[in-house]
Amino acid sequence: MALREGWYLMSVRDLELELARERGEEGVPESNARPLSIPEALAYRNAGNFPDEHGRTLRLVLRIEPPEGYAALHAKRLSYEPDHLEAPRWRRPGSKPVNVVPLRSAALRTGLEHWWDDPAVGELERAWQRTGEVDGVRVPAEYRSFVYKTVLALRQAGRPVTPDTIADAVARWLPDHAEEIRAALRAANP
Repeated sequence: MALREGWYLMSVRDLELELARERGEEGVPESNARPLSIPEALAYRNAGNFPDEHGRTLRLVLRIEPPEGYAALHAKRLSYEPDHLEAPRWRRPGSKPVNVVPLRSAALRTGLEHWWDDPAVGELERAWQRTGEVDGVRVPAEYRSFVYKTVLALRQAGRPVTPDTIADAVARWLPDHAEEIRAALRAANP
C-alpha cells in the first residue's frame, strides 16, 4: 500500500513500515494500516480513539507539496477534521490523541534551522519580544513555542485568538499540558 493523504488506523509499527516504504526501502513487509473515510475516522475519534486489537489508532497523513507547501497544512487539516482547533471533547481515559503525519515532498525544502526562522513565527516572536503579547494575548515566555503555531492556525481558520481558544487547540496534541497552559494564559490575561 502507498500512503495517500487521508485517515488511517495505524500502530507505531505500521507507521514505521509505511514510512520505510515511502522512502523507497526494499523488502518492507505489509503493515496492518487501514485507510478510513472521513466519516469513518471522525466516528472512530468521537468514540474515543482507543487502540484497537492491533494497537492501531488514528493517524492523519497530510502531503505537503509545492507550491502551497506548509501554508496549506492547516487548511488541509480542517478539511479532514473540521473541529481540530476545538477542545477534544471526545477524549476519555485511555484514549489517544490524533497523530498527524505530515509527508513533505522532496522538492520542498524549508531552509529553516530553528522554529523562529519561519517568517510568520518570527513575526510573532518579534511582537512578543516587544510587548510580551501575541495577537493581544500575554504569553508567558516558557509557553510561547506552543502558542505561536496555534495562533497561526487559529488566524488561518478565522477563529478568535484568546487564552481559551489557544488552550483548546493545544489540547489536541498536548493533552497532559493543556490545562497547565490554559491556567498560565488565564493568569497572564486576567
